[in-house]
Amino acid sequence: MNRTNDRAIDFRIFKEVDSHEVAYPAGSVILTPGETSRMMYIVKEGVVSVQIHNMTVENIPEGNIFGEMGIVDPQPHTAKVVALTDTVLFGIDEQQFLKLISTTPTFAVRVMRVLARRARAMNARLLENGVMDSEQFELAE
Repeated sequence: MNRTNDRAIDFRIFKEVDSHEVAYPAGSVILTPGETSRMMYIVKEGVVSVQIHNMTVENIPEGNIFGEMGIVDPQPHTAKVVALTDTVLFGIDEQQFLKLISTTPTFAVRVMRVLARRARAMNARLLENGVMDSEQFELAE
């Protein structure tokens, strides 16, 4: 996933909203399908793998987010997230997110970009695998 338009995250903004920092050793399961966490996470150190049905759909390195749908639409997770390396995360709940975007509105834009990229990537995979035809793809875009 191309992240060249995103500036590096200043991790100090998460401390300003009292987010919690959690460390996971390599191989730890961070999120499990079917769970509802109502949290999003920012990778401070390390790399995590997002997996659906044991297939890796994305590896997320330092400075990037995952679990953002738990803030926007708190439904059970569909993916498993595993620490590929020793990993340190900032966890942010909805209230912290609202406080964060009120003081740092560009963070909201960053989250929206991530959501848009992931939706486009999923549409492309569906088209590639023949689940969606090109007309449906155009409507989805």
